[in-house]
Amino acid sequence: MAHDATHSAARRTGQTGNTDQDLSAMVASRICHDLVSPLGAIGNGLELMQLASSTLGPELSLVAQSTDSANARLRFYRIAFGIVSASQSISRAEILSILDALQPHQKHKVSWTCGTELTRQQVKLMFLLLMCLETTVPWGGEIVLRSAPCGVELVANAHRLRIEDSLWTALCDAGRIEDLTSAKIHFALAGAEIAAQGYAVSVTAQESSFAIRVALECGDGRNCGT
Repeated sequence: MAHDATHSAARRTGQTGNTDQDLSAMVASRICHDLVSPLGAIGNGLELMQLASSTLGPELSLVAQSTDSANARLRFYRIAFGIVSASQSISRAEILSILDALQPHQKHKVSWTCGTELTRQQVKLMFLLLMCLETTVPWGGEIVLRSAPCGVELVANAHRLRIEDSLWTALCDAGRIEDLTSAKIHFALAGAEIAAQGYAVSVTAQESSFAIRVALECGDGRNCGT
């Protein structure tokens, strides 16, 4: 039976709730989900080979390091790019486990000292902002995420910083970036996520530090920071 398959974007979104941002996040979640098993199998295979030979040669050591890096990135991307709901939670232990797994594979250090309890949706935004801050410390440094009055503050510290003003304005402009490329996509996603969650964001640059403050709502009037 033939039927009319023409729908306006507004009508389609209104009926299903599947915005372009939601669909992109679902695709990311699906990719991450489907890659978990084969990467896990590779890791298990390497462990069996290590047990059989008691030592790993340089070739297998390289494969093992690459597999660990891929698994760590996959866990991080699953939250940063995947689909989440406002009601989902994530423990501090899981957050630290993900960040600790990434640490051996990056030049900069990440310290999560935030005492504020965040939802999984808020952590998604924080992970996107961490990716944005990574671009400021390509030569190494430290990124600290800590509690602040009624919000969270992320600070990048390094002797040498790289800052592209045009990308940071996207955080306050719903993620709009001219000449968007895959290398800049996390800025666009962070800006869109800030707009979607309705937070106020401020950016402060100094000679050897770059800070982002996200004002989270406090429904009971208390400070969110510790």
